[in-house]
Amino acid sequence: MLETTQTEDDSSIRSLIGLAALTGDVGEPEDYRRIYSPNATWRSGQERQTGADEIVAAAATRRDQGISGPGTATRHFVVPLHVTVSGDRATAVSYFAFLTATTSAPTVSVAGTYRDELVRTEDGWRIHDRETTIG
Repeated sequence: MLETTQTEDDSSIRSLIGLAALTGDVGEPEDYRRIYSPNATWRSGQERQTGADEIVAAAATRRDQGISGPGTATRHFVVPLHVTVSGDRATAVSYFAFLTATTSAPTVSVAGTYRDELVRTEDGWRIHDRETTIG
């Protein structure tokens, strides 16, 4: 793996978190495979997806239901607040807001916190565990 500085790692992780939000808005569900590790977990309340296949399937379901993605007039607004890197592992805390009705009168539908654990892979940083807390 490439040697990187703390600043480069921090920037890469913040960019990855932004890419996750962008993918939710305009990407394809399969694009999540570039963001999450193969055995990642995404938890939100009682919901849990384990593994990239389940994360991709959940994104496809949200698309099918018109909850998010192209044509739904929704947007994710995410602000990574704090990133800590320790070797090939990292943690990040971000605030997020999910906006609906973005083509008319945008409304914050949901807001909360992402707590991410990340791992460095041969292909770069990947989210390994994401806990979503609403409120």
